[in-house]
Amino acid sequence: MKTIYIYPKLAIGFGGGAAGLDREGFLFKKKSTKLRKSIENALKENNLNSFNVEVTHGFESPEELLENDGALVLISPYLKSLLSHIDFSKKEYYLLSEAEYNSENMDNILKYIKTQLS
Repeated sequence: MKTIYIYPKLAIGFGGGAAGLDREGFLFKKKSTKLRKSIENALKENNLNSFNVEVTHGFESPEELLENDGALVLISPYLKSLLSHIDFSKKEYYLLSEAEYNSENMDNILKYIKTQLS
């Protein structure tokens, strides 16, 4: 089973600090958790059960995730400048828009999964 990783933040420094926006307002709800559930539901509805969806903590690079068992890394729009070394034209990396990251629009993500990975 291949894994679709959601990459919401990037661990920086030795102290384990993280860059990236993953919280909704003042609540402890995470945008990445909401996105994972939305993607899992969309995959089930479209009979794409051969994928596992996981949220990363940013300690591994997107490249390392693909080397393990990753099929796709969905990258937060707030990390684009921090991950400037990533070639976003490769099919294994998908830079999310803010609407997609906020789980407001799943259409493009699902279309991408269907065309690139199925």
